[in-house]
Amino acid sequence: MVDPSQALYPVSLDAAPQSPNERWWQVKQLKTLVLREKYYAGIEYEINRILLDLIYRPLAALFAKPSEILNAGSVLLEAVATGRVWYEDGLFSGEFSSRISSQLECIGATYNPASRTFSLPSDRVPTEIRIAQAQADSRYDALRRAMVQVLDGVDIESLTDRSGIPARMRQSVDWMEGDFQKTVAAITIAPKLTEDQRRIISGEWGKNLELYIQGWAKDNILELRQKVSTNAFAGRRAEELVSLITENYGVSRRKAKFLARQETSLLMSKFQQTRYQDIGIRRYRWSTSHDERVRHDHKVLDGKVFSWDDPPITDRETGARNNPGEDFNCRCIAVALVE
Repeated sequence: MVDPSQALYPVSLDAAPQSPNERWWQVKQLKTLVLREKYYAGIEYEINRILLDLIYRPLAALFAKPSEILNAGSVLLEAVATGRVWYEDGLFSGEFSSRISSQLECIGATYNPASRTFSLPSDRVPTEIRIAQAQADSRYDALRRAMVQVLDGVDIESLTDRSGIPARMRQSVDWMEGDFQKTVAAITIAPKLTEDQRRIISGEWGKNLELYIQGWAKDNILELRQKVSTNAFAGRRAEELVSLITENYGVSRRKAKFLARQETSLLMSKFQQTRYQDIGIRRYRWSTSHDERVRHDHKVLDGKVFSWDDPPITDRETGARNNPGEDFNCRCIAVALVE
């Protein structure tokens, strides 16, 4: 008669030889230390705060509404002065309300449904509209010059003076340490991180992230400056420049979230390796997120056992080796094994 336990566990712990991947399910698996949002939320906030202080708040301060508009009682003049409507090459273009359209018709302009413009020879354009158009052009050009001046004046090197990233990293390490202690409580009383260890870990990773942000911010400023200084937007409207800044800020926020999560994931992977090895845990089981976003090279690693000191190949094309969480945007986790 077959022993039911032997049928369920066909390989004994005492049997030899066995590879780690043949018997990982026979050893105790610790509760997984996963990347939690609170680990990187503060770092993300800090990156966004730095970018706001250095770039986006100074730019936003330039966008004040015109203090004076010629003959504000005329909706047409107001629209031209603010760039909602502009005159160029014999045509009025832009946004036409019924009142604006009516005033354009009153000065002799003819509407073209196909091009959605009003045509009027230049010698028939009233003087006050020419003045309003000149004001709009001047204001737009001055705004662009002011934006370029702000971008040229950004002191990227001051980023480290403004940054609280190392302190945020320190908080993340403290949270990781607390969660780590909970995962190993059932098997051992692990020595706690010393103050020097906390300072070194958080300081090193924080400085690396600051340097990365400096390089990225420089590239972003150069790209933004080029767009502002070389592109004349339709109608020369301040709103178009606002849209440019808003779009750029949206990209920056997404980049900040990615950087915060990616760098914290790397930090957590190294933290786990160090802490588990401190208490004699050398191996882990690779576990993916088990969804359609998992890349193929990581999917084939799922469920297999590896050593922290000998990580598997995570990119067959480059031959790169990584532990879970170390590869670009990797969401995999390491399940520590007590053998």
